Amino acid sequence: MSALRLGNETAMAILISSQPELAMSNSLAIAAVTATLQNILFAGLRGALGSGNITALPIDKARSDSDSNQINLFLYHTVPNPAWRNRPKRTQVKRGISAEPPLGLDLYYAFVAYGKDDDEVASHQLLGRVMSIFHDRKQLNAAEIGAATAERLPHSNLHQQIDSINIVPQSLSFDEMAKIWQLFQVQYRPSVFYQVSVVILDSVAPVNVALPVLPQMNGKVRGGSHPVVNTGIPRLQAIVLPNRQRRAHLGNVLTLRGALLNRPDLSVRLRHPLLREAIALPPLPGATGEELRVQLPDRLQDPSIASRWLAGIYTLSLVIPQEEYVRTSEELPLAIAPQVVGIDCREEGNGLMAIELACVPQVRRGQEVLLLLGDRGVALREAIAPEDPTEPSMLTFWVRNVPAGDYVVRLRVDGADSIPVDFATKPLGFAENQRLSIQN
Repeated sequence: MSALRLGNETAMAILISSQPELAMSNSLAIAAVTATLQNILFAGLRGALGSGNITALPIDKARSDSDSNQINLFLYHTVPNPAWRNRPKRTQVKRGISAEPPLGLDLYYAFVAYGKDDDEVASHQLLGRVMSIFHDRKQLNAAEIGAATAERLPHSNLHQQIDSINIVPQSLSFDEMAKIWQLFQVQYRPSVFYQVSVVILDSVAPVNVALPVLPQMNGKVRGGSHPVVNTGIPRLQAIVLPNRQRRAHLGNVLTLRGALLNRPDLSVRLRHPLLREAIALPPLPGATGEELRVQLPDRLQDPSIASRWLAGIYTLSLVIPQEEYVRTSEELPLAIAPQVVGIDCREEGNGLMAIELACVPQVRRGQEVLLLLGDRGVALREAIAPEDPTEPSMLTFWVRNVPAGDYVVRLRVDGADSIPVDFATKPLGFAENQRLSIQN
């Protein structure tokens, strides 16, 4: 959904007028890429590795014994990306963003295979699997990065980077490869090389933002020569979701960060373009000046949320009521995902299949609804709005010639996708209510 649908004030809070800004990463981004590559290889080579491992060690220290299969990935070169190196400084600074341009990096990795008991055929098989995995996977996606860094690098935010992170094979000449191996003074091994780019690190240089220049009246600052800057209005800087999610789920506890957040009369307000009235929520106990928590209701607490709430993009702000007016913070966008509570399918004949899905909140007229099934986006065929305000909407999608197999489906409502992960399982798995088995 475009920022324009959020209202002019929110759009200006999201966009820099001179150029669009991308969500960027902190200094843990390089380590996050390495951890993600390890996870991808381990998942793809689990059967072939046996008791072996995926390591990230210098080439001269990678192989300590020959008792197991092994893939070693080594970051041998890191250079600034030329396109991002020439990016100018920001001409306009908002909300504490550094004026310095971000640092775009290209990362170069060597992947080396070792077979158990120094079996070269086994090492070649492993190397072929590595190349096959990265041939089929051209990019690192947010879900893969989030899963790889949730425990090892919990403060990494690379999964929030909007710009794509591509994996590109490198065709090194024999001389270039020889120089790499000579540098470590070890015997050459069959290896493959890949470039991962672009990884964008935002600047952490301190920001000095001047106060706006006020109009002059008779040579004096209008409103007096000593304007009051601290108005006591709470400042909202970030919304942090649980489980490193990109979308909120009804029932989630949200952590809001900013300043002056411990006012006793403060409430949290959410607005949706299709709702006439804003929704007000009280903060949970224990708020501090820099952080407060608020819980979105769930169906167990309030069954009527099925009809009172909507999936999609909200704006969230903090509100302090006054006798004649309200004092409010700036608004930040918040995506609330639809929840799939039931799914089934039936054959209609001639290769046509009807997929029936129940979801909350209820879907309303004017919302854009799409079912994501494998690599297909299936448009909504029919929506039945229940008379009971506590019941889910019943949606029907028709699709042809679906190959037999097990699928993880997602429901997209106004740009917000349902969350297919069951965060209660360890290790994480897909939620059963979004799995669909199709048999032809």
